[in-house]
Parts: sequence; structure tokens; C-alpha cells
Amino acid sequence: MKYIVSLVLLGLIFTSFSLNTSSKESQTFVYTCSNPNLKCYYKNPCSDFFRECNQNKGKVMKVTMERAKSLGKKECECSRE
Repeated sequence: MKYIVSLVLLGLIFTSFSLNTSSKESQTFVYTCSNPNLKCYYKNPCSDFFRECNQNKGKVMKVTMERAKSLGKKECECSRE
């Protein structure tokens, strides 16, 4: 009986760790522009992107990566010169 209870407890512990990990992955925040014509999102703040968004009458939003992808955005890299 103790063996079964131990296995059940270990199963619950491992399940809670895997659920916690997947929820963290879905909560990755990115930066995107409210202007639908700008199709990028960035994992880190990018000054060129902020400038371009403002010039196109958009606002920079911090959203989850899931949300950015659902808006039709794709990941872009900052150009560092």
C-alpha cells in the first residue's frame, strides 16, 4: 500500500512540473506593433523597431508570443550596425 501511495505522489509531482514548464513557455512575452502592416515581433526591445512603429502611427505592445503569432506576426531580429 505504501508503495502505491509513493508512486501516486511521485506521479503527481512530475505532472505538476511538466504542466508548470509548459505554462511558462506560453507566457513568453515579445514586442510587436499595433499597426497591422508591420509583421514583426521582437524578443528584446529594439530602438529601430520602436521608431518604425511610431512613424507608422502604431503603438508598441508587449504581448505573449502566442498572441503575436495569432496576429500574423513573425519573429524578426534587430539590425545592429
